[in-house]
Amino acid sequence: MSEVEATAEEQEPEPEGAEEPKPEAPPGEAASPTVDGLTGGTIVSGTVKTKAAHEIELDLGGGRIGVISQRYWGDDPAADLTQQCVLGEVVNAAVLVREDHKGRIVLSRLWAMQQIAWVDIARSAAANEAVTGTITAVVKGGLSCDVGVRGFIPSSLIDVEPVENLQALVGREVQCKVVEADQVSGRLVLSRKAVVRAEQRKAAKAFMETMSAGDEYTGKVVDIQDFGAFVDINGVRGLVHTTELAWKRVQHPNEVVSVGDEVQVKVKSIQKPKQRVNLTMKLTPDPLTELEVGGLMTGRVTRLADFGAFVAVGDDIEGLVHITEMAEYRVYHPEEIVLPGEEVWVKVLAVDRKRRRVDLSISQAIAG
Repeated sequence: MSEVEATAEEQEPEPEGAEEPKPEAPPGEAASPTVDGLTGGTIVSGTVKTKAAHEIELDLGGGRIGVISQRYWGDDPAADLTQQCVLGEVVNAAVLVREDHKGRIVLSRLWAMQQIAWVDIARSAAANEAVTGTITAVVKGGLSCDVGVRGFIPSSLIDVEPVENLQALVGREVQCKVVEADQVSGRLVLSRKAVVRAEQRKAAKAFMETMSAGDEYTGKVVDIQDFGAFVDINGVRGLVHTTELAWKRVQHPNEVVSVGDEVQVKVKSIQKPKQRVNLTMKLTPDPLTELEVGGLMTGRVTRLADFGAFVAVGDDIEGLVHITEMAEYRVYHPEEIVLPGEEVWVKVLAVDRKRRRVDLSISQAIAG
């Protein structure tokens, strides 16, 4: 069973005694005052002729009178109907019984409103348009939403992010997409998340139109892959390639960032037709430009290899001291001279910015 099917079954049961006759055929729009050929479920309209606390009479034209009791007026079966309408007002209602003991046609405004709502829901679903409703209650598995008929919004379809306080949404007017609509069973499943996501995409697309190469933003890391990190900027998701995470060599993005981190980024390039944005976190000048060949400095040994030792001479600069540059005499293993974490004096032999390579020497630094 799908998530929608499972959660939809958790909707609140209808209150006892609320059942009403169903129409013999799917209803259309509100009828004109003509009442020829009335059958159960036919929607008619009439003007309020008399009103009392417990019932309202409608003039349906052609000498016919209809009556709507409290039970069939709206959601509150105890409502004072004298406060619900004014004389002469036009009201839509559905035929329940052709005549009562007084010869009046028994009508239901509530049923008519529901049938008209179902027509609107079907149209909106077919056109993939949103329906507007009001959140009425927090129920098991989600929210109850009144869109003319009662709909159910599963917890997973309320928003793009989990909502901690569902009660805060009660009474709020919302827009939702129709996920499932079955008038026969009275089941209606809605998605507010679909509308929110569509709005975010629209806003993100508009924001992307304002972006240009060189712009700097604060973004949030939302995903990490082997080839880089995705950063969200006001709904626009851009890629910081592994080579653009830092000036130093990065083996994997998680060495530099984690999901949820706020980072400063700059737009490197943008392809608006493809909705692609390439970002960089290299916001400072290339530190290799500060190195001078022949310069002397201290560094910290970061790791050893059979062919030499890697030495950090800055936050984002790591150079190699080849095993032949570790001492004036022959060295067989780097650990004969240095160990990881040890500070050493080195001399810059060469700087290759394109290959991001720095050659260092311990022996020449000691020799001066």
